[in-house]
Amino acid sequence: MKFGKIDHFIVLGGSLITLYFLKYLKKKKIKFDYFTNKRQLADTLINGKSLFENLKLNSIKCNISQDINKENKIQKVITKNTITIGFGEPWPIKETLLKKFKGKIVDFMGIPLPQYRGGAHYSWMILNDSKEGGCFLQNLNNKTLQGMSDTGNFYMSYNYKYPKSLKIPKDYFRYSITKELFFLKKFLKKIKSKNNTFILKKFNENNSILFPRLISAKNSFIDWSNSANEIVRFINAFSEPYSGAISFYGKKKVFLKNAKLIKKNNFHSYTSGLIVNKIGNNLIIAGKKGLITVKDVKNEKNENLIKILKVGSRISTINKYILKSKIHPKF
Repeated sequence: MKFGKIDHFIVLGGSLITLYFLKYLKKKKIKFDYFTNKRQLADTLINGKSLFENLKLNSIKCNISQDINKENKIQKVITKNTITIGFGEPWPIKETLLKKFKGKIVDFMGIPLPQYRGGAHYSWMILNDSKEGGCFLQNLNNKTLQGMSDTGNFYMSYNYKYPKSLKIPKDYFRYSITKELFFLKKFLKKIKSKNNTFILKKFNENNSILFPRLISAKNSFIDWSNSANEIVRFINAFSEPYSGAISFYGKKKVFLKNAKLIKKNNFHSYTSGLIVNKIGNNLIIAGKKGLITVKDVKNEKNENLIKILKVGSRISTINKYILKSKIHPKF
């Protein structure tokens, strides 16, 4: 695919990398128009502010659309020198609009495709103890649906490894953003060059893995029958920027974040969830074959509970919540 002269970008979707990409376009005085929807604008980024708040702080304008295919403004801003790039675009793009783009549309994915298709990429990576990272620019057609299906082809790729020190999604976001922006700058450089022809390559679909979307409030209930090591990864997978893994202290819901396996042993699964010690501001919880330290335990009012929780008492989750947590929302 030869993209020809490009002097204008249309950006679709919303995420941390979208914000950084828009900031870079603005810094380099590259003309762009940005389209997103209300759900993505409400997403909380790693600085604790929503995407909308971050756009406002950086004086970046956005167009809010519930259906990009019915958006009149996008029709008006497309020129022969426009390229469109999607970042988790929330709408399936229909053939009529695709024809307007004349093939000059790509989709960015910050995952090691064809693995980790689906949703909640970093949480699943932490659950699986995976340190494989990647960036891909795919082509896009009317069957492309975020989290569900793509064309199976790509123009550009870049694979890298995450450091072993990364533990929670916030760590993965911070590390990935530098790699993703580096990759996108390479793409911009090639787009601006005279030789901006891209060869379409195919994924090896035998290596494809898709994991479903996760919603913290529904999918993060702790199953204390798992090993201590698995519980640590589960708690960390739902830590910042998310609200935490959920369990109960008596009848009250508690949210746990930032866990670490501090000792391996032969503890029986019956010990799991028992608070066995407190060291400073850390809670020490027994688990199957190990001891877990947790730095952050809060209630629904976001109040710290570590001083209140008693040694010898138990944090537990009844089965109905665990079973419901394994039902995944549709995209």
